[in-house]
Amino acid sequence: MRNKKLELAVYGKGGIGKSTICANLSAALAQRGKRVLQIGCDPKHDSTRLLLNGTSIPTVLDYLKQVPKERADVREILREGYLGIGCVEAGGPRPGVGCAGRGIISAFEFLEKNHVKENYDLIVYDVLGDVVCGGFAVPVRREYADAIYLVTSGEFMSIYAANNILRGIQNYDGKDHRRVAGIIFNSRNVEGELERVQRFAKAVCLPICASIPRSDGFAQAEARNQTLISMEGFEEERNAFLKLAQQIGDGLILHEAMPLEDSELERVVLGKENRWSSFAVTNEQNTGSEPDSVAVHEQHMESETGRSDHSYDRNIFSNSFDNGLKKSDADGSEKEFHTEFTEIRRPPLYGCAFNGAATTAVRLSDAVVIAHSPRSCAFYTWQNISSSGRKNLFDRGILMPSAISPNFESTEIGQTEVIFGGMDKLERQVKSALERKPKPGAVIVISSCVSGIIGDDIREMEHLSEGGTPVLVIPADGDIGGDYMEGIRMCLHKIGESLIDRNAELRPKSVNLIGEVGVSNDIDVNYRTIRRLLNRMGITVNCRFLGNATVSEMKHFLSAPLNILAHESTDNHNLKAWLQRQYGCAFADRTLPIGFTETKQFLEEVGDFFGCGEKVLPIIDEEEKKYRKQIEELRSRLAGKRILMTTISTNMDWLISAAEDAGMEFVWIGVLDYLRQGIRISEKEWIHSITEETYNLRRAERKISELKPDIVVSNYTSALSPGDYILDNMPMTQAIGFHSGVQVLKRWAAQQNSDQEGEWKHDRALFEKYFS
Repeated sequence: MRNKKLELAVYGKGGIGKSTICANLSAALAQRGKRVLQIGCDPKHDSTRLLLNGTSIPTVLDYLKQVPKERADVREILREGYLGIGCVEAGGPRPGVGCAGRGIISAFEFLEKNHVKENYDLIVYDVLGDVVCGGFAVPVRREYADAIYLVTSGEFMSIYAANNILRGIQNYDGKDHRRVAGIIFNSRNVEGELERVQRFAKAVCLPICASIPRSDGFAQAEARNQTLISMEGFEEERNAFLKLAQQIGDGLILHEAMPLEDSELERVVLGKENRWSSFAVTNEQNTGSEPDSVAVHEQHMESETGRSDHSYDRNIFSNSFDNGLKKSDADGSEKEFHTEFTEIRRPPLYGCAFNGAATTAVRLSDAVVIAHSPRSCAFYTWQNISSSGRKNLFDRGILMPSAISPNFESTEIGQTEVIFGGMDKLERQVKSALERKPKPGAVIVISSCVSGIIGDDIREMEHLSEGGTPVLVIPADGDIGGDYMEGIRMCLHKIGESLIDRNAELRPKSVNLIGEVGVSNDIDVNYRTIRRLLNRMGITVNCRFLGNATVSEMKHFLSAPLNILAHESTDNHNLKAWLQRQYGCAFADRTLPIGFTETKQFLEEVGDFFGCGEKVLPIIDEEEKKYRKQIEELRSRLAGKRILMTTISTNMDWLISAAEDAGMEFVWIGVLDYLRQGIRISEKEWIHSITEETYNLRRAERKISELKPDIVVSNYTSALSPGDYILDNMPMTQAIGFHSGVQVLKRWAAQQNSDQEGEWKHDRALFEKYFS
């Protein structure tokens, strides 16, 4: 192989002597008249020291950390060493912080941008240890290294590292490329080491291109801060490098990366098995029967390395709702919940744990939430948090400060923090938050993917807690920590464990609302509704865990004797089980009620618990009169109207009963099969199961054409074509209270008459108000 410019990458286990070998090889190549550039890729930045008489040079990364990119001058990091050898050190962060691999990438990008390699015939990359990550693997990528040498001694872990490097090369090259030049054996004078290296070389079909003897000459050269090549004497050692340099100059024969399996490596290297009877391995450049040996290797791997198909268990999340939700039997009776102290499995929800934790944490209204993340991650999360608030403002003029202006900020991790670590920047931001006036109730720090990958341990921030202001840390680490709902769980558990006071004074007639978390327009509207109903019974809301609560309210969480789940969901029942297990919390059997019947039963249960049942009957009587009056008014416009519904909501009885009270007729309801186990819909002949495969636009439109309904109700209406029917979207979160169904029926009735001024008619005025 002869190139005008040849790029060599030298890999091997840390401490095996790569830097010494690279420096001496560069010196030998320079003595043969080559213009050589050596690039050190180890954060210790000592690769070129022997070429520079012991001088330490600025690293690329340290330089870029101090100097803006637009003012960076490559001459500040490029030095000329022995025989004009160009010397560059990539550098990296101090041990234990940041991402040295990302630093290698950044350094290479800088060198490429400034065309540093253009003035040299040959580039030598001295690369840290094993192929430990994508950053250190950069020299292996095809746009960089043309040939790769593996440095190893006869020690097993050194050979193990060389085999791992072959795996990395194979990942990049497959079987179509050959870039491995061979093995450089760096002797340690260990008994039997040459034989072990030879067995390994045979097994992976590679030549031993050079054998470097153990010699005091290297120590003497290092003491003089120079290469052994530049010294007199030590002919054997010098000749090993000069011979290798000659091989490179004459043209390399390159080989395929063919690593061994771990068990196979142990047998071969430790002498328990010798797979190969042929393939000449000498200290000379290999010119033997490589193709036949390669074929033998491939045949062996095909016969001994079997692949087992681990098919994905499609039923892993089946029966997620079994034994977890109330179920309506055919006779209308309800089975009790059986979730106490039992967590229920659920399907994953797409979206990362960082996002879930952040959208939850901002509901602790007097806390400052700091995302240890890039600016873009924080931006998308902020959009998620604020979208419902902005929609409410634009659609109905309802101001939701917690959503419009969330107490959320970011450390804005950039390239510098990725490489060197961002803990200093995070600490400054936490301290700044603690110094604000008025003082926040808490500071919450949440980590993203990037901060998790570079190893920033945000738990170190907890020691900054001061006075009555705790610093809570949630190591969500983006997708690494789990999905969106896992982030919510992390956040709720951390807030509960850190803030709830087990000795809080009892407030006899109060409740906590549990699990309101979510992005919905109805959360705060529903809270106002339930608060009004409870207040009429003399009961107050003590804490919303977690829906716009304060740190003080969370501390007094255990003051309330009764807890109420906001809605049915697997995650809410898991939260309930956790609160029961941790704090012995008592829970109402029913969630926040939707529709007349549920609200009546809910108030009766709460009244019984607090011994104020006498206050419930007048409320029910008053609301029932309102309900009946509104239904009679709606009947004149809606009676006989036909409804078709496709739903993925698990509770629709409230709407079905209200529609039937108004004399309407359901012609078809489609419910996804996997929801039927936990769905709360009366068993009627017009309820049908549909599979996910058939739940599509064509199926829905065929049913509409066949049954000709007056009203089509769906959770997703945007894909359906308009027609001679009312098309209504059913939100995932419903309005609660006695009149949930009536509110929907009013919407339908208003749309029957184009002259009727319905609530939606005001949208134009609101739009013009906010966007004019």
